[in-house]
Amino acid sequence: MNYRGSHRRLLDNAKAAIVAAIEIYNKPSFRYRDECVVILLLNAWELILKAMLSKSGASIFYKKKRGQPYRTLSWQDALTSAAKIFPRGINVLPVQRNLELLGTYRDNAVHFYNADGFGAVMYSLTQTCIKNFRDVLEAAFHQQLEKDINWQLLPLGITPPIDIISYISGKGSASQKKTSAVHQFLAGLAEAAEEIKKAGEDSGRLMTIFSVKLESVKKIGDADVTVGVGKADATTGPLAIVKTQDPNVSHPLRQKDIIDHIGNLHGREFTGHVFQAIAWKHDLKSKPQYCWKASEGVLTKYSNDVIPYINRLTASEVDSAVSSYRQFLKAQQPKKKK
Repeated sequence: MNYRGSHRRLLDNAKAAIVAAIEIYNKPSFRYRDECVVILLLNAWELILKAMLSKSGASIFYKKKRGQPYRTLSWQDALTSAAKIFPRGINVLPVQRNLELLGTYRDNAVHFYNADGFGAVMYSLTQTCIKNFRDVLEAAFHQQLEKDINWQLLPLGITPPIDIISYISGKGSASQKKTSAVHQFLAGLAEAAEEIKKAGEDSGRLMTIFSVKLESVKKIGDADVTVGVGKADATTGPLAIVKTQDPNVSHPLRQKDIIDHIGNLHGREFTGHVFQAIAWKHDLKSKPQYCWKASEGVLTKYSNDVIPYINRLTASEVDSAVSSYRQFLKAQQPKKKK
């Protein structure tokens, strides 16, 4: 009995499952779309987590009980076991909460079948799930999901897409018929977002709001309206609309805080010069998601999302930023007259 399985076969099946989920979601007409997609996404994650364990030499089976068949790990237990070998820069907590929310939907799909507009929430959660899968696949196995997918898709739509911020906050006609199950789900989403925010981790791994061009435009942790539900039973409807505008809350970090938090990056001291090189190379200071500047121009502060962003960079990407920044600074120096 091979307790590890074949990580290559597990990985191939994981990619097949994620591609199948994408193909089903993009079909113009498909009943039970969200439910089928979520089942495939959770299956894909279970397989890639087992592939990581198998590659590391760990067992993907539970301890066998007498008289019972062999059982492989659930995705939850596989994630717990794989947490210690997770790729650097991809934090487990937001990935786990994203999968748990999808699992809640799968296990209670019957309660959501008539919830108008709820697909907007599932769209954001599933897109983030796929993005997380892509990043783990590339970081852990050096494979790119894009090579298995033809992105030349024809977008079709009869009605305009529902704005997820309006839906969550309780605004708009599509959000007037929320069931108790939907309110409970949104309350769980709010709790997960708050937990990740307090932990100082990347909220974009939990849920990211995408435009129809699949271009990430807002993280739920940075949205003007983050949640519209205050109680799980939602007996009185939407109770709270939270707006975060104070930069001391949304962007609490100075450069020194970031340097102290990271300490070492790829085995080397993380200095102010390295940070400035990365910020310049990746244009972080022009992105409100990461940087806030006082109108007077004398104060610059950063959000907590900067830290996981930097930690996700490879050693070669950091070296490239430092090298390019050095050349940039050299070019800015006035030339000496001969």
